[in-house]
Amino acid sequence: MQIPPSPVLSSIVRHYLILSSDVCTNPDFRFFSDGSPGIVFHRKTPFSQKNKLNGNFSAQPKCFVYGQITQFNTLSTTAETDMLIVVLQPFALFKLFNIAAFEVNDKTISFDELTGQSGRLLLEKIQEQPENIVAINLIEDFLLNLRIQKTHYDKIIFTSLQHIYAKKGMSSLTQMLKEVPATERQLERKFREHIGLSPKKFADIVRFRHLLKCLKQANQHTNISAIGYSCGYYDQSHLNNIFKKFTGLTPLQYQNNGNLLAVNFLLL
Repeated sequence: MQIPPSPVLSSIVRHYLILSSDVCTNPDFRFFSDGSPGIVFHRKTPFSQKNKLNGNFSAQPKCFVYGQITQFNTLSTTAETDMLIVVLQPFALFKLFNIAAFEVNDKTISFDELTGQSGRLLLEKIQEQPENIVAINLIEDFLLNLRIQKTHYDKIIFTSLQHIYAKKGMSSLTQMLKEVPATERQLERKFREHIGLSPKKFADIVRFRHLLKCLKQANQHTNISAIGYSCGYYDQSHLNNIFKKFTGLTPLQYQNNGNLLAVNFLLL
């Protein structure tokens, strides 16, 4: 279930995602980048995350912040799950916590490491609160206080994101610099600090996210190559390689999967 934020927080939060299941059959999940960092509150047993180096699974914290994802992740659970995910705007970690976004890429940080005692108290309240709307209101009050303390507006980032979203990621750096009041070096530095990725890598994620939405909306008889072409992927082999890199799946496997929990989160 996806819930929009209150208007006053829409510049920080994209949406809230509620994921719950009473399935205890040790299913695996696939999670990959949609261009946004986030905050995860586990109200029941946390997921386990697969380590890519040794293949072992380790439990996630009960509440954590995650940065930009540059490689897909495999998650698993052995018990009932109940997650409340705050899907943030791409620049929100820098804006809320005043940390350089690139330092959190592919990492999870316990929420209380960033927020201290106030964060621990919030987690306790969320875990005790079965009503999603009430829990979200508690989170929004907390985030509003952070935003009041640490507010940033950066015209270069704002203009660049507007351009990338308008073009659905199908724009070159040269085109972007015609609209953005910055040099290429300034833009690269700003993106690394505020978003964690280069402008090109972020645009690639936005374009891929657009492709996923098109695949999700299309019927199974629609030609995948035609969808890819409309999203700027002019070669089927290139599309397959990009898809495998982002998700670990083929386009057909993704399209045929009937267990999408979000555009970038699915049950395998």
